[in-house]
Amino acid sequence: MRTTIFTPTTDGSVSYDVREAPAWEPLAEYDGKPLKDVRIVNLTEVRHGEVQLFEFKAGGHFVMHASPDVAHCQIVRGRGMLGLPDGTEIPYQGPELYVFQPGALHDWHAIEEDTLLSVCLVEQT
Repeated sequence: MRTTIFTPTTDGSVSYDVREAPAWEPLAEYDGKPLKDVRIVNLTEVRHGEVQLFEFKAGGHFVMHASPDVAHCQIVRGRGMLGLPDGTEIPYQGPELYVFQPGALHDWHAIEEDTLLSVCLVEQT
């Protein structure tokens, strides 16, 4: 996925950084729990948040987790299940948007198609 980051400069103009392809890094565990076929790119960090891309390969799995931040998760493409702690399974199919309030536990499983998530974490102040 091509991404472009725009940044204001001191002279009032705007610079931009075009990235033709994400610089994916494998993400093997989260909070000490193993993940399966998950990759991440940290695009940018700001004072009260950060923007990331996640990729789950078909057959992959991201363990039950929650963020202390608001997580704005846009499913760009892909299909699978989002799980809740009580066993509820919610099918997802991109494009779709989920907003998780701080502490909202969930997982990603039964991933049928490679899934791309655009995630914006916003710190609670």
